This record gives sequence, structure tokens and C-alpha cells, in this order.
Amino acid sequence: MSSEYRVYGYLRASTKEQDALRAKKQLIRFANQSDLTIASFFVENESGATLNRPELFRLLEIAQPDDIILVEQIDRISRLNDKDWSKLKGIIKTKEL
Repeated sequence: MSSEYRVYGYLRASTKEQDALRAKKQLIRFANQSDLTIASFFVENESGATLNRPELFRLLEIAQPDDIILVEQIDRISRLNDKDWSKLKGIIKTKEL
């Protein structure tokens, strides 16, 4: 990993009634303990079972090789079917995140 990378926090909840920001303090605490600085947070209320998530793709669009996507747990980034999960993993791999 190069020394020039950014860390992005991705926070997602499935519905507008749920609080997507609920894990923000936990991500900040983890980043601090890991000597990381979160450059920006991307927050959205969208189902993890759909690939159509504007904030996730905005993050992926600006991310550069070696940047880090920090999530509370894997289901915050994906509850996708196998085909869509493979597509998302391919994008992440191609971007070298």
C-alpha cells in the first residue's frame, strides 16, 4: 500500500426510519485505534440488497488505488445476490481499494 491513501467511512441503513449514522462513532473509534484518519463519510438509506446506491457509487467514483472503504460490518456494503456482489467486488478490485 502506498503512503498516500484516503479512508472513507460508508454508513448505510435500509430504510429512512433507521439511523444510518448510528455506527459513525464506532468507525471513528476504530480508525483512531488503527492510526487512520477518515477523510469523508458517505451516508445513505438504501437497501443493501440493491446495487443502485448513489452514495456508494459516488464513493467508488472518487476513490483512488490504495484508498480504504471502512464499514461497520460486511452487510453494510452488501446484501446483494451473487451476480450483483460479484459485480461490486469487481469494481472494488479494479479500483484497487
